[in-house]
Amino acid sequence: MNALELLVEQLWAPGATDGVRVTVDPGPDQPGPDWIEAERYWVLPDPGRARLLLPVAPSPVLRAATGDHRGLRRPAAHLGRRALGLAATVGLPLSRHQVVVRARTAADARGLPLACLARELGHHHLWATFGVRTGANRKATLQLVDDAGSAVGFAKLGWNTTADAYVSTEVRALREVGGVTAAMRAPRLLASFTQGGRPVVVVEPLPSDVRGLRGAQQAPTSAELYALCPLERHARPGATAHLRAVGRRLATAAAGSGDAAAREVLASAIDLLARLDADRRTVPVQARWHGDLTPWNCARDSSGQLWAWDWESCEVDAVAGLDALHWEFSVLRESGPVDAISLATCLERARHHLTAAGHGRTTHGVVAAVHALTMVERAAALAAREGSWQRVWVTPAQLGRFLAEARTLLG
Repeated sequence: MNALELLVEQLWAPGATDGVRVTVDPGPDQPGPDWIEAERYWVLPDPGRARLLLPVAPSPVLRAATGDHRGLRRPAAHLGRRALGLAATVGLPLSRHQVVVRARTAADARGLPLACLARELGHHHLWATFGVRTGANRKATLQLVDDAGSAVGFAKLGWNTTADAYVSTEVRALREVGGVTAAMRAPRLLASFTQGGRPVVVVEPLPSDVRGLRGAQQAPTSAELYALCPLERHARPGATAHLRAVGRRLATAAAGSGDAAAREVLASAIDLLARLDADRRTVPVQARWHGDLTPWNCARDSSGQLWAWDWESCEVDAVAGLDALHWEFSVLRESGPVDAISLATCLERARHHLTAAGHGRTTHGVVAAVHALTMVERAAALAAREGSWQRVWVTPAQLGRFLAEARTLLG
């Protein structure tokens, strides 16, 4: 499927009936004169390579869609959005292509995701902008604004069992940490419901002045890392709820894998898990870890407040320091190839955070081992859902290298 077809699969297909049609550049008589036009979007750059859908909407809406939260974008993306905003202001077409969503009846139109979001949030009508995601972990994510162009929220929709689980996890996490005033803050949960039998989560907009944590922006401090994910106890690694859950998922993945390379890396992971289960050392344990704390999921506002979103990978009762290690891993992943990353380097870069949590040098390897197992379990799950490793960001061979290194670091 091309990029636009993948988006249709994620956004409009769940819960769709014969009363909904999504078409590209339809003529005036398609699918028929009696059908209701519910939504219309500019497709950028084109349907085959779609990366962004912007609503065909009044100028205030398009200015918001192209200009809000510009501090989260890289310079090239910011300039591209700015050019789109200027074109929208003077009424120029933003693309040669449009996508139109039509409904046979008013009832069919009310069942569309955007209409459901508007009702749940108490609005008569909303506009949506969304990037088109094509990776294995793809799900529809919508930036919502009202008729005046004011930011309303950010929505994420499940569309298959994997995406459903991520959305449901985010709902559970934000019920605990969303809107809490702390050194690190998570957006407040605005709504959670089902549409077409799939879960939906909506969170409040980030402050308009946030800036992504790149360049001169300060990386998270130890106090910030543990603000919403506090230290709760000490325990053996195998006694943590997170590692037990990872173990169950690894066993399930190994039992169902038909791929030789995947079976080999999963067997290696299960061997490392057994070593961790037998480890009698105690380590500090957090109430939860974010699960995907990265430069692209964090920002600071003008007061310096740290914001973290995308809590869809959050899990409770985890070995302390996983977010710190994952942060450093992700910084290196963003700046170079995966093959250039070593867990030892990530541990050294995160050492002060591990010390702050109460780790001694002898237990740093435990953090690396748990992180490596988590990477394997998540990647294998995505590959199994996709039916291949093609869209997964890491290969079985690379995972095998991380497992081998983690085994050495564990001692």
